[in-house]
Amino acid sequence: MRYPYINSSFLDGFSELVIERGGNPASLYEEAELSPEAASGKEMLIPFDRQNKLLDIAALKLDFPYLALELARRQTIAIYGPLASMVVASENLGEALKIFIDHIQLRVQTVKLCLALKGDAAEFSIESDFTKVANSVRFQDHGLALAYNLIKILYGQQLSPRGVYFRHAEIGDPDYYSRYFSCPVAFNSPKLSMTFNASILTQPVCETAKAIPMRLRQYLEDRHEDNFVEQVKHCIALMLVSDECRIETVAHAIGYSKRTLQRRLKEQDTNFQALIDSVRYQQAKTYINHPYYRLTDIAAVLGYSELSAFTRSFRRWYGVSPQQWRNKQKTHP
Repeated sequence: MRYPYINSSFLDGFSELVIERGGNPASLYEEAELSPEAASGKEMLIPFDRQNKLLDIAALKLDFPYLALELARRQTIAIYGPLASMVVASENLGEALKIFIDHIQLRVQTVKLCLALKGDAAEFSIESDFTKVANSVRFQDHGLALAYNLIKILYGQQLSPRGVYFRHAEIGDPDYYSRYFSCPVAFNSPKLSMTFNASILTQPVCETAKAIPMRLRQYLEDRHEDNFVEQVKHCIALMLVSDECRIETVAHAIGYSKRTLQRRLKEQDTNFQALIDSVRYQQAKTYINHPYYRLTDIAAVLGYSELSAFTRSFRRWYGVSPQQWRNKQKTHP
């Protein structure tokens, strides 16, 4: 893809944080060239560089260099969507982090995570080959703070890292960082990483974290007012971009067996494949109306392996090809 994408859930709590500090979220979104949908709470994939630009602009306008740390502080494991359910089903913390590392592309592209053992220490590092974002203070602060918070949630105990290392130079008050991570913090490091005792990797995922699939199901029930079909479609929408959008994975993410999910969908006179088609139909129109998404990108985001397959589906839904739709929008905006 020309521009990698990140799920808009990584901006959960952003508007509230900006308002608390006397800012105007709408003007910041506009300056960062992000569509209003990104601020609506409706999950979608947005250009990674523009999401990061938004955080940079906000930190500057609000004169608050620690904005990304504070944003991460108020975000829960829910920002990872179905990936959270996959992770907490693990036997121990090490296995949970491996699943998280293997599937992070469900939520954000071009970010690479690594967990390495070095004697009695474990090193969790974050990289991105998208240079435009990787060198940003906000990307580094947000990414490492989210990793720290995730491990704390899964561990279920007081986490005391051995050290936290940032590639960026020291900004503001360095004690702000050491208080946040409860450990020594270094800047101008060759790698963006956090080290902690390797022994915690063998600890079981805490019972509180294991309740997350039920929380996700409750969240979907509350959001969609007990409309079961809409709950499943919401979960499908979160998984379309990956190879994980299978009935088994979706069922597990919301706390059902495959057979139970199939039975409940049958009771609603529908099936899993029909819901995938419905979600693609709805999302295709959302993405195609924003010119910064290439057609090949939209096809990939909707889970198509080839543009031609997406084009056939789009023509079936709307009677014209995706390019014809765009050409019409340019003529009659």
